Amino acid sequence: MRQRAIRLGVAAVTALGVSAVLAPSSYAAAPERCGKGDFCLFSGPHQTGDVLYKLDAKVRRTTFTFPDADALSLPSGPRSAYNPIPDSFGCVVRLNDRAHFAGAEQEIGGGDSELSGAPVASITVDCG
Repeated sequence: MRQRAIRLGVAAVTALGVSAVLAPSSYAAAPERCGKGDFCLFSGPHQTGDVLYKLDAKVRRTTFTFPDADALSLPSGPRSAYNPIPDSFGCVVRLNDRAHFAGAEQEIGGGDSELSGAPVASITVDCG
């Protein structure tokens, strides 16, 4: 009788282990979000779709941090962007379709922007 109970227990644990491995995860990764201080490129218009690129711009009252990005390999050309750097800073973000800040360029100011869907391979800030 005792051996039967042990076998049933082992079978139950084994079944639970197998079902946990085979069951689809109900905790799928949440889509990436663009926060208030993040510079983001989106796959869709009007800041919709997937976030293709995200950078914490660390915007303060009088300063910000925005490192250049070169030789990016995005899965598709972005259709819209959000730039947290206020226009009062006198800066624009330049998106180039080739690495090393070459090729055709799109320029965006602060806030929401619609883009052409052209590839983005490098990003830099131009102030002044």
